[in-house]
Amino acid sequence: MKAARGKFLIFFLLIATAGVKAQVDYPTFKNETVINPADSQQLSFNLYNLNYINNSEWFGNIPLSGTLFGYQIIPEIEYQISPKLFIKGGLYLQKEFGRPHYTTVDPTFTVKYKAKHSSFLLGTLEGNLNHGFIEPIYDYKLIINERLENGFQFKVDTKPYTHDFFINWRRAIHPGDNFKEEFDIGYVSKLNIINNKKFNLALPIQMLYSHKGGQVDSLHTPLQSLVNFATGPLLTFNLDHKLLKRIIFDNYYVNYKDISGEKLQAFKEGNGFLSHLLLDFKNVGIDLRYWNGRGFIGPRGMALFQSVSEKYPGLVEKHRELLIASFIYDKEIFKNVNFDFRIIPYKDFLEHISSGTGLEYSYEMYLKYNLKLNLKKIKNALND
Repeated sequence: MKAARGKFLIFFLLIATAGVKAQVDYPTFKNETVINPADSQQLSFNLYNLNYINNSEWFGNIPLSGTLFGYQIIPEIEYQISPKLFIKGGLYLQKEFGRPHYTTVDPTFTVKYKAKHSSFLLGTLEGNLNHGFIEPIYDYKLIINERLENGFQFKVDTKPYTHDFFINWRRAIHPGDNFKEEFDIGYVSKLNIINNKKFNLALPIQMLYSHKGGQVDSLHTPLQSLVNFATGPLLTFNLDHKLLKRIIFDNYYVNYKDISGEKLQAFKEGNGFLSHLLLDFKNVGIDLRYWNGRGFIGPRGMALFQSVSEKYPGLVEKHRELLIASFIYDKEIFKNVNFDFRIIPYKDFLEHISSGTGLEYSYEMYLKYNLKLNLKKIKNALND
C-alpha cells in the first residue's frame, strides 16, 4: 500500500513539473477598491453581496464538520478626495440562515492612498483571500467566519516584486477585561525570476505572526505567540489553448514555531510540505494538493492540515498526510456577478476514519455581486 502511494505521489510530481502560480485568483473571493484618478471628488455608493453555502462531511478526529449557509451585504458610501486618495464607510451585515437575527452587524471604514507602485490602507483592510496565503496558514473559510479585518495594510506592486504587509487587530482589551488582546501580522510576497507570456517562475514568501497577550487583562495567563512561514518555487505555464488555459504548480516548505515565553502548545515546532497542482480550464479548475506535515500548527489555517484537533481539544496527531482534490466551476455569469461551485473530496492516508473508506468530502457554492453608482462630484467647501 505504501509503495503504491509512493508511486502515485512521484507520478503526481512528475506531471506537475511537466508544466505548471500558487493560489489562483478566483474573482468570486476577491474584493479590492481600485482608485481611478479621473474620479477625483466623486461621491459614490458601493454595494457588495456574497451568498454562500459551505457544507463539510468530515468524520475524522481533527477538523470540525458543519454547514455555513447565509449571505453578507456591505453597503458603503465612498468619496474620492483626490486622484490618489479616497475614504469610504458603511456597514457589514451577515445573516446566517436558521438564526432569527443578523449574526453580525459591524461598521466598516477605510482610508486608502494609491501611489505609483504601492498603496496604503487604514481601517477595514482588503483582507481574507486578497492576501494570497496558502491553506495551512490561512483558512479561506474565514471569509465567512471572520469577514472583516481592521488595522493597517501596505501593498507594493511592481513587475518583478509584489508584497502585502498588514496588521489585523482582531481584539482590543481594556483594563480588567477577562480575555486576551489578539492580532495578526502578515507578509506575503512574490519575486518573479522569469516572467513572460508563456512561462513564469517565481519565489513566494509567506509569514504570519499570531499573538494573544496584553498586560491589562484579568486572566493572568501566559501570552501566546505563534509563527508560520512558507516558501518554495512557483511555476506557471500559460498554454493559451482553447480548452486548457494554464497549468500551475508550486511546492512549499511550511514551518510552525511557538515563540511564546512559556510554551503551552502541544508542539514547540513543526513543519510540512505542500505540493499543489492546478489544471485551469475555461471556467473549470481541477486543483490537487498533497500535504505531509509533522507537528504543524497554523492558528489561522485550515483545520485539515493541523496536527492538533479542532474537534476534540487536547487530541493530537503529529503526522498528517492528505491528498485533497477540488473540482471547481467559477464564472462571471453576468457583468459583476460571479458564481463559484466546488466539490472537494480528500483522502487521509493515516487516520482510520469512521466513514470506513478514508475518503471524505465537502461542497461549496458562492454567488457574488458588486455594484458601484457614481452619485455626484462634490467639492469640499473647506478647500475654498
